[in-house]
Amino acid sequence: MNYELVYFLDEYIKQKHYRLLNNVLIYKNGEIVVERYYNKFTEKSRNNIKSIWKSILSVCAGIAVDKGYIKSVDEPIATYLPLFDGRNNPYHPLITVKHLLTMSSGIYWNGGVHYHCPMIEQFQRTKDRLSYLADIKTDSLPGTKSVYKEWDVILLSAVLSAATGMNTFDFCDMFLYKPLGIESGRWFTYPDGVCYNIGTNAQQQAQSDLCARDLAKIGMLFQNSGYWNGERIISDEYIKAALTPIDITHGSTLKKQSYGYLWWIYPDGYGCSGFGGQQITVIPERNTIYVLQATALSSHRDYSDAVGEIIGYL
Repeated sequence: MNYELVYFLDEYIKQKHYRLLNNVLIYKNGEIVVERYYNKFTEKSRNNIKSIWKSILSVCAGIAVDKGYIKSVDEPIATYLPLFDGRNNPYHPLITVKHLLTMSSGIYWNGGVHYHCPMIEQFQRTKDRLSYLADIKTDSLPGTKSVYKEWDVILLSAVLSAATGMNTFDFCDMFLYKPLGIESGRWFTYPDGVCYNIGTNAQQQAQSDLCARDLAKIGMLFQNSGYWNGERIISDEYIKAALTPIDITHGSTLKKQSYGYLWWIYPDGYGCSGFGGQQITVIPERNTIYVLQATALSSHRDYSDAVGEIIGYL
């Protein structure tokens, strides 16, 4: 542990009034160099991961492809979800697993304002959620436009469940969490079988709470080309594809960012990001991984500048 950097971090966070930041964890060359907890959090405390769940779901999709549950990311989702065979929309048979991974299904999305989304609220009220999604219009040809939205990741979860014959969480727990020693509550699943772990109420959100060290394992898995303790968990081929950037329109801001298979691509690395300040970032050239977790309110916060002040000294 580098206590000089810990002191620097504490002073920076105090100066910036980052009162909602709950932990900062930095690994260098596989060793912890900074580990700091705030707001009565400890190394065992769990914080909601928000949309980091999307990136974890991508890892699960890669494992499903590797194991043959899904033949290829180019396979049509109608193979597993018959409602998307064209009976509702002529574009549906063109939607592939890859389109879900790159959020380019073409299904219309309006994210609302400040994380309050009427479309998601209506989705949660319906009794047959896949039918609800199948009834939404498409506003572009699948694969031609990437828009950050919830529909594609919900459908990916449904595809995984249908392809493997398992609840999405059970598959993740068996092939990803248990091998990595990650402990998690069971993800929220609606009565109709749709597993969606980024809900709007406390019951749904609490299911995806993970501690900082467990989140770091996800980054390490990708940094180590899919190996964990000498065991191959996911193929290097999938990881490379997942980290190949595409342009994506984020929400209604029309701001272009680089995205892979539900993983964010940065100029100096890659990682996972969740609303309110949740972050796993891998910086390959520095052999560095850092995790940030915070209490999320109604507006998004980014605390990566606190780590940015430290990275240069490592």
